[in-house]
Amino acid sequence: MIRRNGAKTWKNIHVTTKLELEDLIDVDNSNAQGHSVSNYEILNQTSDDINSLIKEAKLNNKHIRAIGAAWALSKVQTTENWLINTKLLNKCIEVESDCFHVDYPTDKKPLLVIAQCGVSVAELNVYLELPKSANQIARSLKTTGIGAGQTIVGAVSGNTHGAAVNFGAVPDFVVAIQLCNGTDSPIWIERSDYHVMNQVFVDRVNSKLIQNSDIFNAVLVGFGAFGVITAFAIETEPLYQLTFPKIEEVSQNKLGSLLGSPDFYSGLHHLEFVFNPYEDDSFYLIAGTKVKYETGHPIPAPLWIITNKLGYAPGDWTTKILLKLPFVSGKFKSNVQFKEYLKNAVLSNVRGTSGQLYTATITYLEGYNETAFAVSIDDAITTISILKQITRAMKLPLVIQARVVKPGKATFGFTNLLPKAVVFEFGIVNDSTYPEFEQMLIDQLRNANVKYTLHWSKNSLVSRERLVEMYGQTNVDIWKNSRNTLFNNDTELMRVFNNIHLEEAELDM
Repeated sequence: MIRRNGAKTWKNIHVTTKLELEDLIDVDNSNAQGHSVSNYEILNQTSDDINSLIKEAKLNNKHIRAIGAAWALSKVQTTENWLINTKLLNKCIEVESDCFHVDYPTDKKPLLVIAQCGVSVAELNVYLELPKSANQIARSLKTTGIGAGQTIVGAVSGNTHGAAVNFGAVPDFVVAIQLCNGTDSPIWIERSDYHVMNQVFVDRVNSKLIQNSDIFNAVLVGFGAFGVITAFAIETEPLYQLTFPKIEEVSQNKLGSLLGSPDFYSGLHHLEFVFNPYEDDSFYLIAGTKVKYETGHPIPAPLWIITNKLGYAPGDWTTKILLKLPFVSGKFKSNVQFKEYLKNAVLSNVRGTSGQLYTATITYLEGYNETAFAVSIDDAITTISILKQITRAMKLPLVIQARVVKPGKATFGFTNLLPKAVVFEFGIVNDSTYPEFEQMLIDQLRNANVKYTLHWSKNSLVSRERLVEMYGQTNVDIWKNSRNTLFNNDTELMRVFNNIHLEEAELDM
């Protein structure tokens, strides 16, 4: 059902973006509710509602964007006209046996789930870990970010990464995409060389089948530019647990030696390290190993506590006040932050499922931002030196996290750097120092010949020059050509999904 709320002032969840919308539109599954309703009716009603809104937007010369948890900190999700709230489209669907392609592996069939676009990572974890019937097994996502508040489509579309050192980022477990973009029918997209559903299923969901790897990989990290993704088919694993020993403090030489050793990654699932940029030679290693699921282990306490409407939560109020004090040094602030971070925000001496361990919801203080970028693991130590130098020169209070990720295949996947990507993340005051720091960082990386990519959901606008520098002209052309193909070169329809983010990067046409 479509419910129009009219003009609204809208803010993202972390209050880094504020919009004056012409219309905030809710879409839910209520039109397809009832005791006998089929999963196909739910998917078809959703696509009918979404496509009708897109066609109406084109007719009225309006921009339209879908919003899930409003988790992104950048303007990647924004529009000035119509914003579609998809959070109530949160159904998980099992696939019937007659719907699988003949080439799809038999052992993967019980592990495949179709998730509607509004399903949050937390909701998906609960669904997977608690089977609803005797025919289902308990399952886990193959990887996840530290947060559980994002919708699954939001997490994938912005390339949420996590730290799956031998698997990849969140987009890498998606094997099919249902997309509505205002053309004649919804589109079911799969890779050329990995067929999942057969024509029986495609017909049941009233879709047009496209099997094209270039298009699939472009849409996968497409930040809303290709239309509204209404569902994903995702591959899971049988339920497992991760075990984390007590965090280990290591020197920079030891860290570099470990990161450069292929043997170090054997058996690891999660790998990150954190450091205070004002400390010269102290790094904390957080390494998680995948183990068989066993009952009887205590449920881990959540890493974070949700903030209240004022932006505060127990345990973080002192940090927030401290960061606002103008006469306290960045080094002192960083020392206090780092102490709190090690106490409250790292996985140490704990065991649990991914749904139990990665539970963060709102983790930023209002008025603060978070930035993230990736480099090759070969450049990690050089990047550490650059970060320390800039942080100290600008006297900023920072705690820096770095997570190691296996590269994926998404065209604009910012974690695709070889042989493995290291994603550096840190919170920063959301004022003029943020773009100043970002530009100084990029300049220093360039000077050191370090290839970098920026997190789509966290960083400031990406210019065309910066886009080509990060991904190369060939990938930019593949992404743009895929968009043209899916919209049948209808520039008026493509314009419906344009926003400032696409225009700045010259991806709007």
